[in-house]
Amino acid sequence: MLVLAWFNSLLSFNITLLIISFSLLSSLTFGVFFASSEKFAFPNLLTILLFYSFFLVVLLISFFGNDFVTLASCLYYFNQYFQSFFLIIVSLIILVSRDFVNNQKITRFEYDTLLLFVFLSALCLCFADDFLLFYLAIELQSLCFYVFATFARTSEYSTESGLKYFVFGAIISCVLLLGFSFIYITFGTVSFEFLSCLSLTSAGILFSGILFVLIALLFKIGAAPFHLWLCDVYDGSLTSVTLLFAGAPKIIIFSIIIKLFVLTFFEFSDAWLPFVFFAGVLSIIVGSVSAIYQKRLKRLFAYSTVAHSGFLLFGLVCMSVDSIGSLIFYIFIYSGLTVLLFSLLIFSVVTQVNFPAFIANWTSSGLRNYVAVISFALVLFSVAGIPPLAGFFSKLVILLSLVGQGYYVTSVVIVIISSIACFYYIRLIKAFFFVKSSKNNLWVSTKKRQNSEFCVGLLLFFNLTFCFFPEFLALISTTLSLVLS
Repeated sequence: MLVLAWFNSLLSFNITLLIISFSLLSSLTFGVFFASSEKFAFPNLLTILLFYSFFLVVLLISFFGNDFVTLASCLYYFNQYFQSFFLIIVSLIILVSRDFVNNQKITRFEYDTLLLFVFLSALCLCFADDFLLFYLAIELQSLCFYVFATFARTSEYSTESGLKYFVFGAIISCVLLLGFSFIYITFGTVSFEFLSCLSLTSAGILFSGILFVLIALLFKIGAAPFHLWLCDVYDGSLTSVTLLFAGAPKIIIFSIIIKLFVLTFFEFSDAWLPFVFFAGVLSIIVGSVSAIYQKRLKRLFAYSTVAHSGFLLFGLVCMSVDSIGSLIFYIFIYSGLTVLLFSLLIFSVVTQVNFPAFIANWTSSGLRNYVAVISFALVLFSVAGIPPLAGFFSKLVILLSLVGQGYYVTSVVIVIISSIACFYYIRLIKAFFFVKSSKNNLWVSTKKRQNSEFCVGLLLFFNLTFCFFPEFLALISTTLSLVLS
């Protein structure tokens, strides 16, 4: 039985990376030989059955034969289930992106190739067990994101935001390397496993190294005060690229944060916890208050992402089994709601015109497509934390963890600020239904899009019925947190 369990774990990991690597090499080879061909120049590679069946096969192998009893005996399964959840979200992102890419006539094969590079780097990052592999994987992912941010080549705003992202990202890469160097100078190793076995000292150079690594990771998740790049990139990128930025990377980055700071640097928590606490409070305040003054829709969602990052960081602040389980639970809910939110944006907009960037463009849109906009309103209520939708339970478990650890004043402040944040969600709903528009909003789509409809229906059903069936996600979150205890 042990041999079969080991073979199953090894198979699930290798098949995932092997299929992605094979698909990536095939895509690059195809581009080299057929880029100048009039007949085969611009295929949508991810619409081929192989690329859809790949995710299904990987998910089946990842979940098959693994029970939750053996999960707590090996940290490898922590990575494996995060990988499986990442692939679920990625599958939904690909389905939604296909509609957008096809309708916008994005016919460059580089789009699909970069997507595969992002998936490959994310899975390598998920299983990284030393700083060297961690740095190489995160840099490969960042290079792909720099290109994605400027993929709308005809847009000066997209180019500007992409360049800002590149400059900030290059600086943060230097900070990350400097942090790794300080840690290596102190202990002479870059392995997470060896570092967790060593007795950490309070040396200033080690403290600086941990702080630099933390700053780099806070930048990657878009937490304040390192969030300035996020709003420009969200607003300047294509909508499908914004969906990719918002939905996929945080899953893997937070798995690294949990393993690195809960396990490796746990003994040094008195030094880095105040910085995480400060970043969490500031993220919720900045994300909630700044969004009130936004007139552009995707910038508003960017600040909403900053606020959600603050909630996730508070799951790390409590440093208990329950709080880590709450953090994982929040990641699951947040990722699904993010995909649902941007799926509705892609589903609602006609592709012959530019994306309606301003909130004023959405006035009276509910009068043209009732189903899409009512669904949009339900998602906004869920993101705001209105019961009994899924977003309410994700915030509730974080608040319960804070109260359980004695953070009473912090919990009250978070509730008050979150109540303020509800204002701009309600303002959007008001614009959809109750504000008259001088235009007819012809950009609102009445066409059927099969992929987007499937994702919207699936995730909306999950959002509405989650209060009746929360056991599955709660069980996974709790069990994964037990691995770290």
